[in-house]
Amino acid sequence: MAEKMDVEARIAHFLRVSEDPAATQAERDTAGREAERLLAKHAIDRLTLDVEGARRAEREPIERASVTVQGGRGTVALDIVLGLIDVAGSLGLVGHYRDRRAMTPEPFVELVLTGFRSDLALAVPLLQSLQTQAVLAGRSWWRSDPRHRLLPRWDALLARCAFARAFGQGAAARLRASREAAIDGTGTALVVASREARVQEWVEQHVHTRSVTDRRSFSGYGRAPGYAAGLRSSGSTRRAIGT
Repeated sequence: MAEKMDVEARIAHFLRVSEDPAATQAERDTAGREAERLLAKHAIDRLTLDVEGARRAEREPIERASVTVQGGRGTVALDIVLGLIDVAGSLGLVGHYRDRRAMTPEPFVELVLTGFRSDLALAVPLLQSLQTQAVLAGRSWWRSDPRHRLLPRWDALLARCAFARAFGQGAAARLRASREAAIDGTGTALVVASREARVQEWVEQHVHTRSVTDRRSFSGYGRAPGYAAGLRSSGSTRRAIGT
């Protein structure tokens, strides 16, 4: 059924499976891998080196979009967003966050993304899916070992935060590898680099952010399994090689 869909519909189909709690972990991993492969290939296929293609790319607007992660202080919301910022960078986007965890009654962290319109259209559904995948993977890891319940409450939170952040880092490494594989041999490397430079320049000119010194404590306990979970849907247990 999925094979008969157009590319973007197929990507959406596999993303739905990758975040379906009723699916097995193997089914979610396989669907996530296929969605990311199709996304990377489709994004590169749209870039051409002919003159008209270059002109279209120059006319394409740079825009902003956002992804909201619900959760207040004492949750992994901020760490999921920090991981997704790494993923956004692997896709040629620039991300920053707005911390609204002190708001009531529904605290949240907002991930703000800047990039070309067509890149955002593909990336936002993937980032939303990865947000759900990070939560599902974190729950699965936490329930996999009964000793986790013996950890003091604060240590347990730090471990879950480390897992969530590292999940994004693993996913980013996986996506960089997929993107480089899609670029290889297509002659689009210069176009991709130019687009990323233009996004960075636009952000420097139009987006005003302030640096925040993160004084939170960190735990190394959840970092390795989180990174491995982020990589897992690539079908590899080895660290991906990125630029």
